[in-house]
Amino acid sequence: MTTYPLLIPQSINFDLGRLNVSEESFLGSGPIRFRHSLRTTGHNLRLVYRALTQAQVESLREHYNENDGTYNAFEVPTSIWGNLNVAATNSTYKYAAPPEERHTGLYYEVAVTLRVIFGVNLLYDLQGGDAEQSEIAATSFTSYAFQGYAPFILNGGAADPDDPAATLILEGRGADR
Repeated sequence: MTTYPLLIPQSINFDLGRLNVSEESFLGSGPIRFRHSLRTTGHNLRLVYRALTQAQVESLREHYNENDGTYNAFEVPTSIWGNLNVAATNSTYKYAAPPEERHTGLYYEVAVTLRVIFGVNLLYDLQGGDAEQSEIAATSFTSYAFQGYAPFILNGGAADPDDPAATLILEGRGADR
């Protein structure tokens, strides 16, 4: 996992996200709200830089490309926040969009929007049982595949879905079965 370039922004905007709440109306009784989880999502961080040199802009471009644009997650140094305790130390970040550049003569103004991924980055080890590795080389990867509402149920085993050999149930905090 890479680390975001150590450049101190001139301004920071932090979007606190939204609760997972939906709203419905029934027979003119007004809105009825349903809360779907105990967490907020959609946290965004917008960093604005002014008077950057060519080398500093290149470091931002290279970091964006090293992370395959908006695909891979990375760490952000606490000095970006001014060493304040705003995001959890185990948070990771992803680019929400490509950095926006504006050329101002010899210097650059750049705005970067990052998505904040709070929480623990869980590692799931799924074993294939008696399966043999193919001739294609295996590669490790990190995935945020489990997003949505818990519990997630993964049935494994024989091709018969009515009689799985193993069942893995992943439940989020506060989820009931």
